Amino acid sequence: MRSSAVLWLACVALGCGQRQPPTIVVITPTGGVEYWDIFNRAVKATASTNFRVELAAPQSVTDYTEQAHMVENAVSRHVQGIIVAPSHQLVLTSVLRNAVQAHIPVIVVGSPIALSANEYAAFIGWDEAEAGRFAAKKLIASIGGKGEVGIVAVSPTVESDSLIEKGFESEIAQAPHVKLVSVRYGLSDWARGRQAILDLITEHPNIRGIFTTDEFSTHAAAYAFNPGTKRRPVLIGVSEEKNELTALSEGRIDALVISNPKDLGTRATQAMLAAVSGGVATSAKLPVQIVDQESLAGNALLKSLN
Repeated sequence: MRSSAVLWLACVALGCGQRQPPTIVVITPTGGVEYWDIFNRAVKATASTNFRVELAAPQSVTDYTEQAHMVENAVSRHVQGIIVAPSHQLVLTSVLRNAVQAHIPVIVVGSPIALSANEYAAFIGWDEAEAGRFAAKKLIASIGGKGEVGIVAVSPTVESDSLIEKGFESEIAQAPHVKLVSVRYGLSDWARGRQAILDLITEHPNIRGIFTTDEFSTHAAAYAFNPGTKRRPVLIGVSEEKNELTALSEGRIDALVISNPKDLGTRATQAMLAAVSGGVATSAKLPVQIVDQESLAGNALLKSLN
């Protein structure tokens, strides 16, 4: 598999033949999210003429079985490479092992997978635990170091979300006068996220801060309160979506944790190019940032995504 890929790349460099480029399948956790749209565009731009890129994604981030079927389909077609952002740490392990056994390079992106490092070509991700810690530190400072806080997350079975949640909880535990009173789940549905936020407010009327761990619950938080509501909790979320950035600029939410999907896509494709050509694919963990209303306009990462 590797030798044929090397020969093909050499042939492209010499301008010979009319052979089709290697096919790589890119499988993200869900569609219709700007983050993964930017990621996919970066993959295509970096792949250029080196690869034929096919995109796939389940409708929901919690549809683990469908994502596994997509990997199985790619393996059965004997594609030359798979880039996958796993929703669940365990569900994809067996099908990704099948890819390894078929000598198909796998680049895991976003969240870690329950495989040893020698079972895939590279991991390109960002530090979810750090994202949670950043959010907690910002929230603790924003509420003056005391009060009740809550979380609206995706699902306890979504690995990346769970890591963010744990990072937040570990930092909150270090603040003696801040209490985490509830964790609720919106299942990547903004209406459920909104209901989870309203339930938090109802059950904990003195709650002073809410952390939302994905784009859907962050959107729900931003629009759960009427503009001009005098007393609302401090709202900190995870999102690079334009709607939530607008909400931040308008003061509907107080801070956002962001990462760079363009860099993620570029690094993943570069790693795949190395793997397919028989070289060493390099793993990388990318940084996250937190922006508030004051730092929003001058943020270089967000400018690079436009």
